[in-house]
Amino acid sequence: MPNKPSILMPALYGGIIMAVISAVPGLNLLNCLCCAGIMLGGFMAVFFYKKDLTAQTPLESSDGLKLGALAGVFGAIIGSILSAALMAVTGNLGGQLVKSMLESSGALSQMPPEAVEQMEQGLQETSLSAFSVVISLIIDPLFGLLGGLIGYAVFKSKPGAVIPQPPVQPPTQA
Repeated sequence: MPNKPSILMPALYGGIIMAVISAVPGLNLLNCLCCAGIMLGGFMAVFFYKKDLTAQTPLESSDGLKLGALAGVFGAIIGSILSAALMAVTGNLGGQLVKSMLESSGALSQMPPEAVEQMEQGLQETSLSAFSVVISLIIDPLFGLLGGLIGYAVFKSKPGAVIPQPPVQPPTQA
């Protein structure tokens, strides 16, 4: 059996997709749909890996598991770095949006003053906490793994499918 291609680059591409979806404000709302953005990164890692496979090397379920989990690790690390960079550049846009929505609905005036003060203090924090990084390192590989399995189910060779074989050269007579 021929050697399989490396899983590092396809997993890195999938991780970058995860990171961008998770870090960009507004786009990260896609993850509210059962972590769909994270699963998309694992799915795309399998897609990029499948492009590197030859007809003689079939895609296996273990490939989908490895690709999805590794893409999740890359996505968590790159996403944390990207989130910190965006937070440093733009400030806490999400927190400001939440505060303006609460003010416009009148809910902020009905809250106790201590709760409003604590919420404003939390919204002003612009640093990335270690807790969020650890949670990302747990959640992203798990849902990336699920996306990798979905990618395997979509891209695997279908039973009974004809695998093209190279043409056989007739023996030459000398």
